[in-house]
Amino acid sequence: MRLVLSLLMLFIAAPIVADEWEVSRVRGEVNQQVSGKWQAIARGDVIADDRLLRTGSDGRIGLSRGAETIELQGDTQIRIKDAGDDLMTSVLQDFGAVSIDVERRNVQHFSVQTPFLAAVVKGTRFTVRSDQRGASVDVSRGVVQVQDTINDLVSDIRPGQEATVTTETPLLVDGMGTKSVWSFEGVSVINGTTTETTLSNNGRGNGNSGSSNAGGNGKGNSGSSNAGGNGKGNSASSNAGGNGNGNSVSSNAGGNGNGNSVSSNAGGNGNGNSASSNAGGNGNGNGKPRG
Repeated sequence: MRLVLSLLMLFIAAPIVADEWEVSRVRGEVNQQVSGKWQAIARGDVIADDRLLRTGSDGRIGLSRGAETIELQGDTQIRIKDAGDDLMTSVLQDFGAVSIDVERRNVQHFSVQTPFLAAVVKGTRFTVRSDQRGASVDVSRGVVQVQDTINDLVSDIRPGQEATVTTETPLLVDGMGTKSVWSFEGVSVINGTTTETTLSNNGRGNGNSGSSNAGGNGKGNSGSSNAGGNGKGNSASSNAGGNGNGNSVSSNAGGNGNGNSVSSNAGGNGNGNSASSNAGGNGNGNGKPRG
């Protein structure tokens, strides 16, 4: 996979007593792994730290710790790890869908990790979905910082927005409002790519189609055309320099010359009007030359 969409939601809390996660509701097939064996989970069970939990296709489970909740939908597998004096909680999500509701604090104290992305928050409600192709995060309340840990990208996701990372696409933010994506170094990048925005829109030229490049005041209007100075490239693979105009495939214009057909080259003030003609100085090339 080109990407790893790892959803890391990290809350670093002020020191508190480490409460335990308790099963508040359960439906269908839900199991925990104890000493290498799967055992059914019942309401009221306390889930040990780093215990592997799994739901079947019809399984649903809700865990609570004070005001905070973790809800697993069907075909989901996670582990919950609490560590440190500040009770850093991490949900390690292998696959499936997990909804988190975390109480708001002034510092971060909770994390969710998938094989694809990471999200960091102080208090919010959001849902993470993950499978072999990628992962996504949508936010119901608060702000979630989503991190694409393979491509080193990050974005703050707000209610009404969704962040996705797949095997084909880096961090992509959809939905309402401002959608800003940054590298871990703090450089703005184009949403859904790894391209820095500072590297785009250079020069004064206009590129209007695939692979066209414009320099100075030139315009590139079709695939693979290149324009320099005041020249214009109007079709595939045409190159214009100075004030020349390249009007068809593979035509090159230099100085004030005009290239009007396939493979014509114009230099100085000459005009190339047909295939494979070359004009230099003030001459005109009007037909297909011999030899």
